[in-house]
This record gives sequence, structure tokens and C-alpha cells, in this order.
Amino acid sequence: MLSFDVSLIVQIIEALLLAIILNYLLLKPVTRIFEERKERFMGLENEISRYEKMAGSLVEKYNQTLQEARMEGLKKQELLKEEARRLERETLQRVMKEIEEKKKTWEESFKLELKKVREELLAQKEAIAEIIIEKLVGRKA
Repeated sequence: MLSFDVSLIVQIIEALLLAIILNYLLLKPVTRIFEERKERFMGLENEISRYEKMAGSLVEKYNQTLQEARMEGLKKQELLKEEARRLERETLQRVMKEIEEKKKTWEESFKLELKKVREELLAQKEAIAEIIIEKLVGRKA
């Protein structure tokens, strides 16, 4: 049969003391370290989440600013095109006006020259008529 003596009680007390000592020396510090690590990771996860949100809002703001810049660029481009068309029309009108003026000047000059030639021919009509008669008839008039 089983006999219980004092050594069994001493061993039970030793086991309990060892459990209590190990709890304070080993188990609680390790548990505390795990809790601190868990809190640190939770803090880092929160910080990462915050940075992701901040990055998302910055990307959104960047895209919005980029879109606004593109729209402004398109507006400026359209304004520049319109200005170029206006300048082209003005230049074309000015050139057409200059051409018209030169045409009128040339026409007047041509008319004056024609008038001079006509007057010269009329002044020489007698001489020309004599030359023509001489050529046709073969004698001098």
C-alpha cells in the first residue's frame, strides 16, 4: 500500500513554491514582453494605417491638382490657338489690303502708261499712216 510521509508534503510545497517562483521570474516577464510587443505592433499597424490614409489623400490631392493643371493647360492652349487664328486673320486682311492697294497703284500706273502710249501713237498717226500707205502702195504719199 501507499504510505504518506513528510517528504511528500515537502515535495508538494517545493513544487508549489517552484511554480510561484517560476511564475514571477519567468512566466510574467515573458507574458509582459509579449503584451508589450503586441501593443507595439498594434501601434505600428495604426501608424501604418494612418500613413496609408495620408498617402491616399496625398495621391488624390496630387491627381486633382494634376487634373486642374491639365484643364488649365488646355484652356491656355485653346486661348493661344484662338489668338493665333485672330492674328492670322488680321495678317491676312492686312496683306489683302496691301495687295489691293498695290493692284490699284499698278492699275493706275498701267492706265497712265497706256494713255501716254496712246497719246504718242496719236501724235505719230500721220507718220504711221504714211508708212502704212507706203508699204501697201509702194510709193510715198
